Amino acid sequence: MGKKKNKNKVSGAVKTAAKTEKKLANKLKKELANLGEEDIAKVVAQIEREEAKRAAASEKNLPGPPSARAYATLTPHPTLNELILFGGEYHNGQKTEVYNELIFYNPVSNSWRQVKAPGAPPPRSAHQAVATPANKGELWVFGGEFTSPSETQFYHYKDLWCFSLAEKKWEKVVAPNGPSARSGHRMSLLGRKLLVFGGYCDDGRECRYHDDLFAFSLDTRTWEKITPNGRGPSPRSACLMLPAGNDSVIIYGGFSRVRDGRTERACTHTDMFRLSCSTSGTWAWRSLGGGARTARAGLAAAVNVHANRAYVFGGVNDVEETEEELKGEMSDDLSVLDLETARWHGVTLRSDQPRPPAAQDTPKEEPCPEPVTVITDEVFTIKLGGGPVVTREEGAGRERAGAGGGPSARMSATLAAHRSVLYVYGGVLEKEEKQFYLGDMYSLDLHKLNEWKTIICQPALPDWLGSDSEEYDSDGSDEESDSDDSDE
Repeated sequence: MGKKKNKNKVSGAVKTAAKTEKKLANKLKKELANLGEEDIAKVVAQIEREEAKRAAASEKNLPGPPSARAYATLTPHPTLNELILFGGEYHNGQKTEVYNELIFYNPVSNSWRQVKAPGAPPPRSAHQAVATPANKGELWVFGGEFTSPSETQFYHYKDLWCFSLAEKKWEKVVAPNGPSARSGHRMSLLGRKLLVFGGYCDDGRECRYHDDLFAFSLDTRTWEKITPNGRGPSPRSACLMLPAGNDSVIIYGGFSRVRDGRTERACTHTDMFRLSCSTSGTWAWRSLGGGARTARAGLAAAVNVHANRAYVFGGVNDVEETEEELKGEMSDDLSVLDLETARWHGVTLRSDQPRPPAAQDTPKEEPCPEPVTVITDEVFTIKLGGGPVVTREEGAGRERAGAGGGPSARMSATLAAHRSVLYVYGGVLEKEEKQFYLGDMYSLDLHKLNEWKTIICQPALPDWLGSDSEEYDSDGSDEESDSDDSDE
């Protein structure tokens, strides 16, 4: 009589993988013990439990603006003249702090109000948020990541949350078949559906970029994975996803790492696609070409729905000098994309009048009550402090004042267009191996297009506490954040 086969027998390869995983887990536990940190999954779960204990919502007017941050979301209020700031992170070279603050900005009174509501999500950055006027106003938040203070652990979310603006309470919406955990993805409201595309997930051993597409019905509260006809964008994070009418979105650019033989290289995409849904419910991709714009990662975008235009600001272009070194060229450009024709246009403020060459050597500056910091290297000079930004490009032989004294060059800022006013808040200034998180804010009247107004001046940059020899790859760790600064 033959021996019975053991149905529970595990192959040698599986055993080896399990042993390796166990060794890595034990190694991580020892490292965390030395740092005094708990396992990040336990930390996130504990924060969520603590937030659920809150009995009632509370509000308080802040004495000043929020702290500096990037990879947050700045969302137009669906019914009021307010902006909603949620989440984000701050890094000083040694530690990272991640926020779950829910803050409302009133541009009329120039005031900030923080709301602490029952059942709030755990802190996160590189998430996505959209607002809808349904049910007296709702804010929807999906995904993102949480980083431990030492940046040795990263937790990517796959949760969906809804904040009732009328009742001032959070709800964690549990629905099966949704997207996997990720950050640096994009989410848009199309009709009564939330569309989620792309993003990435890095567990410390593997970084995976996504090109999948999901739709969440606000009516049935169910997820559906969409497989459109045609060839769409390659896997990426930190792209632009812009609603174009009630039945289509435009996806542009993004960041990923791609295999090139045995090596891996950073890729900043410049291609563009339109995703449309027919009256029969069929989804389809259509390529709109690419290369019409300089490749930059860490772009910020806002849509002016009534004008059917998207405004895009800032970003960074990684220029390879050697096989081992990349130098980032940051931008303070403001461009507009016509969502109907899919054509780019530059934005020139009406107060920007041509000046003779002699006058360009001494650009006129407006006073700012805050301290001014100047950062200079061989590539560019950036002046922070709320006055005009002066950028010198070596080899170009010219100086250029920032448009109307507006925001300086940066990446991963938050951008919002509300009631025909464009707002820019925060972001990251990258210099060599240092990253300075900004806390300034500006507005631009999209009807007049005459000058930027400074809402918050950027104070002197804080001391960088990291090592100057510390290496930051372009996918860091949105976007991009991460967490990759370009990825988020």
